[in-house]
Amino acid sequence: MKRRIVHNFVITFVTVFLLLGFGALNNCQPTSGTVFAKEQAVKVIKLHITGKHTRKFTVVTNSAGKATVSGRIQGDKRVFFKQYKGGYKKFSVRANKKGHFKKVIKLQKAVNKVAYAIDSNKVNKLIKKHPRKYVSKTIVHLTIKRSSASQASSSAKAASIASSKASSEAAESSSRAAVISSSQAAARAAASSSAAAAQAAAQRSASQAASQRNAQANQAAANNTGEQEYVDANGNGLIKGSVDHIYHVPGSTYYNRTKNVVQWFKTVSDAVKAGYRAPLR
Repeated sequence: MKRRIVHNFVITFVTVFLLLGFGALNNCQPTSGTVFAKEQAVKVIKLHITGKHTRKFTVVTNSAGKATVSGRIQGDKRVFFKQYKGGYKKFSVRANKKGHFKKVIKLQKAVNKVAYAIDSNKVNKLIKKHPRKYVSKTIVHLTIKRSSASQASSSAKAASIASSKASSEAAESSSRAAVISSSQAAARAAASSSAAAAQAAAQRSASQAASQRNAQANQAAANNTGEQEYVDANGNGLIKGSVDHIYHVPGSTYYNRTKNVVQWFKTVSDAVKAGYRAPLR
């Protein structure tokens, strides 16, 4: 009887010990529930760009260089934009209660194409925190190209700015020369008033000639009809464009002296359109 009681007690003790040990072992092992929940949280987020069903698409800007990107996101309140071509800007766009969002992107003056990686803001933060653990399922690649009309507008604006800059430089040069001439004339008024007057007249004449050449060059660039071409036997341009953004035609004063040539042009209008001005003499 005593043996049976001891035997039953030992069996009961061993059974309880094994059950408790198995339960403790299970508690020591990490469960996959949390990781699975995070993975599901990544997967349920959906991003849709209006009118497109692919992960890569291209948008062309209007004449003002602007492009509108709109769509809908599910599972998040913000859409994350990361630029990787044409710049390195990062920003996010808030969606409304139904998940709809819209963003107007304007290209910079000197950029004709940009590219963005568009993703959920939640997913972006999660991947940034655990880069080896998660891969985005919502990312969309967007390329924005400048339209031909916008490029033409930018070129016309650049030509106008270059022309204004050339006129401003000519006026500034003339004003500076007049100030220097006036100072020298005041210092030597008694001895060389006639020489100072002649020098001032020569400088005014040079300034007027430069202004006239600029006006003729701008008119030729605008008309672009019957303009003389300076080319060699192989059809290559002979007009030199220096690093100072001044063009020199064959036979001009500084043509042979100009060695630091950046560009070659066939016509004066081509040089003016590229932002180069005529020499002062």
